[in-house]
Amino acid sequence: MADAELEAIKSKFDDFLEEYCREELDAVNIYYPEKRSVMIDVKSLEKFDPELANELMDRPDTIIPMAEESLKGKVNVEVLGDDVIHARFFGQNVNNPLVQDVGSSLIGKMIQLDSLIVKRSEIIPKVKIGMFKCTYCGEVYRLRVDKDEIPETCVQCKRKSVKQVPEESTFINLQKIAVQDPLERLKGNTPTWQLEVWMEDDLVNTVIPGDRIELSGILRVRLRKSQRGKTETNLFTMFLETVSIVPKQKEFADIKISDEEERAIAEASKDPNIFDKISRSIAPSIFGHDEIKQAITLQLFGGTPNKTLVDGGLIRGDMHILLIGDPGSAKTRILQSVIRLVPKGIYVSGKSVTGGGMTAVAERDELSEGGWTLKAGALVLGSGGVVAIDEFDKIGDEDRAALHEALESQTISVAKAGIIATFTARAAVLAAANPKYGRFDKNIYPSEQFNIPPTLLSRFDLIFPITDTLDEETDRKIAKHILIQHAASGAKLASMTGYEQVDLAPIPEELLKKYVAYARKNIMPKLGKEAAERIEGYYVGLRKIGARQGAVPITPRQIEGLVRMAEASAKTRLSETVQLFDAERAIVLSEFMLRTLAVDRGGRRDIDTILTGMPREKVDKINSIISIVRKLEAEEGFAKMQRIMEEAERAGIDSTTANKYINELERSGDIFSPKPGIIKIVKHDSE
Repeated sequence: MADAELEAIKSKFDDFLEEYCREELDAVNIYYPEKRSVMIDVKSLEKFDPELANELMDRPDTIIPMAEESLKGKVNVEVLGDDVIHARFFGQNVNNPLVQDVGSSLIGKMIQLDSLIVKRSEIIPKVKIGMFKCTYCGEVYRLRVDKDEIPETCVQCKRKSVKQVPEESTFINLQKIAVQDPLERLKGNTPTWQLEVWMEDDLVNTVIPGDRIELSGILRVRLRKSQRGKTETNLFTMFLETVSIVPKQKEFADIKISDEEERAIAEASKDPNIFDKISRSIAPSIFGHDEIKQAITLQLFGGTPNKTLVDGGLIRGDMHILLIGDPGSAKTRILQSVIRLVPKGIYVSGKSVTGGGMTAVAERDELSEGGWTLKAGALVLGSGGVVAIDEFDKIGDEDRAALHEALESQTISVAKAGIIATFTARAAVLAAANPKYGRFDKNIYPSEQFNIPPTLLSRFDLIFPITDTLDEETDRKIAKHILIQHAASGAKLASMTGYEQVDLAPIPEELLKKYVAYARKNIMPKLGKEAAERIEGYYVGLRKIGARQGAVPITPRQIEGLVRMAEASAKTRLSETVQLFDAERAIVLSEFMLRTLAVDRGGRRDIDTILTGMPREKVDKINSIISIVRKLEAEEGFAKMQRIMEEAERAGIDSTTANKYINELERSGDIFSPKPGIIKIVKHDSE
């Protein structure tokens, strides 16, 4: 391009910057060199000069340098040497493909991607101004490595003796990230594809894996290396050289809702039976499980997000639900149905997932040339949506430990090789697991049949045990429900008519998806007085009953769960206020869980069966046996098994139960048997 044409482009930017970017220029004047970038909205450039904006999209390597030359003349600071004031263009309306559609037709053009960061490298120094020296005659060359041609032969002595001098070269920070399409933008089961992105100078360390961004950049290519490390002669790999990054709020759904659809949503919310219709629209092909479907309905809508306590602590608005059931009880089908329903959802199986794949990890990677790379897992990538975890009980102990922080505080902290980072994981978790012994045993506490630590169980707002009960009437209904659907599906494939119709979901899937997205984005219900009093009365009443019976039926943590459920109930009808019947709905579901999961042998509701893995009744009996052993040992130096059984009988513990708990204490290392029939307490160092 001729010098006169370049000068004309620079002159246009001189006028444009004065008219549209005065505040940004003033900020650079005040904060330089900390601020050395000017954000320029392409839409404003289109208003000023549409032709120049089009040229920017097609020939960014020509236009952007002229914009930066104009910027250097507009600021009142001394731009030292080869330092640059960056022109960061954003907000273009053309060249906006999906990441998976980026191809050769866009090479050399400026594109904008709505993308999700999946991994990030450490900082890599990159030579900007290279110092080269002839080792024979001492001739020095100072060159821009990205623009100037590096001489192989010295101009003075004509020898091939030119070498780079790194310590005298000027470097710039470079960082690489990998991005993919946000999950809600993909259609069906389309696989994700990642694109490598290079960020330089002041863009370094401004984003982390899991961030949703609008990324503008120039598509480049470089020679590709084969698996053996050799450079291919005709194959190239693509990467994006970043122009600008604009953080994008991670919404539950990035889907457009038309005015007509918004009116349909508002009309549907007026239906007094809207909650029942929504719950019946979840996994309609699965018979029964009404309480579970109601709970999932509340989980989809979630409580009021981003609530901050007076001490700065955050209260999560997302609900977590755990389904533990016998084989063949449709747990996996429920999870997969929910993921198809939500605008943003991830499904993983515990058998094939690692802690890093679930949360986040730092590891060595080619992205950072063998250095450390931060990678985001399912809970980070699913932030703002629902993550379904099947085979939850099959996750390894080390990998499971990483979930504690993610479920409660909805953050994930990584500390490895000196890298310390915190990721956001605002995902609602819907998990499914099997009982420890394959099926539930009615003679054992349900909580003792979970192969999941109580500390992790306590993070779930609702836990539903699903038992396969032998009941002729129920079995007949389930069989009929399944057979009708199979018959209808087969008849459709064979183009038959006159078959028995299957009941359709009360709300079409696409409308329900947008209904949920609209409610989560726009409705932030507040707790009403009557609802708050009802929850308070329920909590205090249960605690009184527990005090009389010697059990702990509910803890303060469950109050937050009740509030989340009540807020979600209000969202289902697009209400800004949580009313009394919302609180009642939350209490009914909580009671259902307590009745099926947290009841001891005496029929008392005891939340300790979930929080500690043992009901209060069992803890009291174990403590009684330990006290008996201590007492007998203090009297005689040891405790005979016969005497222990006699004392236990007097304390109301039958011999079978006493023998069972003695065996458990021996396995846990609290007592030991130096010889048959003799029991002693294990002495610890602190005793």
